[in-house]
Amino acid sequence: MVIVISNRNVNEGSTDESLFGEDTNAKGIDEIRLAKATLDERSKRWNLELIPEPATPTAENRPSRALFQEVIQGIKDKNYKSNWVFYIHGFNQSFKKTLDASYEIAQKYKVEVIVFSWAANPGGFVTAEYRRARQAAKASSNAIDRALEFLGAYLLDRPQEEIENCNVRLNLLIHSLGNYLVEQFVRSPVFSGETRIFDNIIFHQADVDNRLHKFWMDRVQYGRRLYITINENDRVLKGSDLINPARLGNTSEDLESKRAIYIDFTDGDNVGREHNFFTGNHGNRTIEQFFQRVLTSKRGELVEGFKKKDQETTVFYL
Repeated sequence: MVIVISNRNVNEGSTDESLFGEDTNAKGIDEIRLAKATLDERSKRWNLELIPEPATPTAENRPSRALFQEVIQGIKDKNYKSNWVFYIHGFNQSFKKTLDASYEIAQKYKVEVIVFSWAANPGGFVTAEYRRARQAAKASSNAIDRALEFLGAYLLDRPQEEIENCNVRLNLLIHSLGNYLVEQFVRSPVFSGETRIFDNIIFHQADVDNRLHKFWMDRVQYGRRLYITINENDRVLKGSDLINPARLGNTSEDLESKRAIYIDFTDGDNVGREHNFFTGNHGNRTIEQFFQRVLTSKRGELVEGFKKKDQETTVFYL
């Protein structure tokens, strides 16, 4: 099962990947809906169940609260794994593509996945589409704030003994232009430490400005570890460079965040111009072990094969 949190438009009555569309929610971009998605492995078709909204929402009858309680009980009953990844995708991803990527993450790393799916595929000429997607990402900061705030509240709103004995692990994986969404969230007044629920936060091939990234990145004071991945030859971010300043995910200069651990894949075997390392087919064992560790709350920089640039930095490279 993949848990879907989305501010995309909802096609009521649909039970496949057409449940969520490519536009933002008709009630507003801050409006989020929940669904459970399962893949029939034989037919390769997705089945989706939209979580119904109560006529009169209250703190007690929120559908997200009931779903959280169901999941926690499922973990106790060993129907779900205890390692969870909260995944935020990048540009030009249809809703179905976000489901397929979520399933691949779950299968490859033996984790459960919650995907935040935003309207990243507005269509049209690529340059104009990219700019519209950036606007959608920027405008989605309140929606991600609501999602993480509810999740954090539910985790804390449990008996103390259950909290102390809880073996649930959460890690945040943010891909490409999804990092711009998170940057806008972190920069906004609504940000107040909602990331405290995560062990590792992975800013993967971030399509955000490299220049002065340390100022917003170091606001993320909560969460055990922050990782930033880099490939100087990233083919997708090279295209983004044509209309933007240098991208964080393909630049090895000015790596000055005090909180972040930088992981430079550039010179690794089979890296080439790869943009997606967590589901890519690069065949680099060190990179695969890195993601296996960081997506299950462990330290990725300790994987054999990484070298530290020098003792004064937290930059590691292949």
